[in-house]
Amino acid sequence: MKGNLPYFYIKENLENMREIRIYTSENIPSNIDTLNERFYEMPREFVLEIEKTKEFIFPDLMMNVYPLISERFREVLLLFDIEIFVKRVVLIDKESREMQSYYLLYTENLLNTDFNNFFRTVREEDENIRFIVNLDFAESLIRRDVKGIEFVEVEDSV
Repeated sequence: MKGNLPYFYIKENLENMREIRIYTSENIPSNIDTLNERFYEMPREFVLEIEKTKEFIFPDLMMNVYPLISERFREVLLLFDIEIFVKRVVLIDKESREMQSYYLLYTENLLNTDFNNFFRTVREEDENIRFIVNLDFAESLIRRDVKGIEFVEVEDSV
């Protein structure tokens, strides 16, 4: 991903992450490698219960339990011709019954591909997955009024 434009890590807003608890499901492995191995055996749609505070906003990216993206985030991936494999996940709050749709990502192909210098997925030493995007991709997300995420400029060459 070399070039003149800056690149950015996409990070979840840490304050917002503290405002939600996602209940895991036996049907969705929380280990990313196991999730990728079983991805095509899993149902097309899931419902997951959550507990959220009144301050919580539904972000466009959640990576703390499962790799989940919003419809807006998915639109930008498709706009840049980034082929993604997803399963639909509906998050439903136990108390308020408020619902929000997300997409569970199959990350195996994302980890092994560099998409036209727009978007890259890397696995950190701690096994966490991070997304690196170029300026055009970041601006496309911002123009869609994404919520709950931050962009941190990558200092090293990517």
